[in-house]
Amino acid sequence: MNDRDRPAHADDPRQRLIVAAIEQIEQHGVGQATVRKIAAAAGVNIAAVNYYFRSKEALLAAALEGSIRHMLEDGEELLARIPDDPTAALGELLGYYLEGCLRYPNLSRAHLHDAFQVDDYSGPFPTLFAPVILRLRDLVRAAVPGLDERAAAHRVVAALSAVFFPAFFAGLYEGLSALGTPADRLVYVRELVRQTLAPAEAERIKVRSRPGS
Repeated sequence: MNDRDRPAHADDPRQRLIVAAIEQIEQHGVGQATVRKIAAAAGVNIAAVNYYFRSKEALLAAALEGSIRHMLEDGEELLARIPDDPTAALGELLGYYLEGCLRYPNLSRAHLHDAFQVDDYSGPFPTLFAPVILRLRDLVRAAVPGLDERAAAHRVVAALSAVFFPAFFAGLYEGLSALGTPADRLVYVRELVRQTLAPAEAERIKVRSRPGS
């Protein structure tokens, strides 16, 4: 993790613990991130965890929420640019999500740990990302004349699924060698953008051409 990825005020003991927790989650996975390892990485006594967070679970929750808020701040800049330059901004946004998940695989999976394990979507990532999904649907609809809300929603589901699924399960696609280099991923993201922002008329033609339609 570089300085750009660290939460602000990392010199503060509480923030050092959050940074260390993020690093430990990424290095060892959320299940192996222990209080002892986190405190050692932060350069503080184990008692500091109880002092600032009361429990390991609260510390890990703060770390995950801090990292997702950082991601959302970066994404906000790109979302704000979509109305003026949909193709470039959406490409940068999807590329940012893809590269981030591939760069920090354990941290990315940790955000959806409860969703995977117990079908619980009440954590920071599902809660904070849900409005982004709705906003992206509306931005895509506005960027494609004639596209209705349901069709825009379908396109957003397809685009985000195409980004997050291969990032979370990269090993599943290793045999294809499709996303192994930055150049490969750039081509991939550009194709996702093309599909997401395709003219609405093309979608209507596709529906009419289905058997029995």
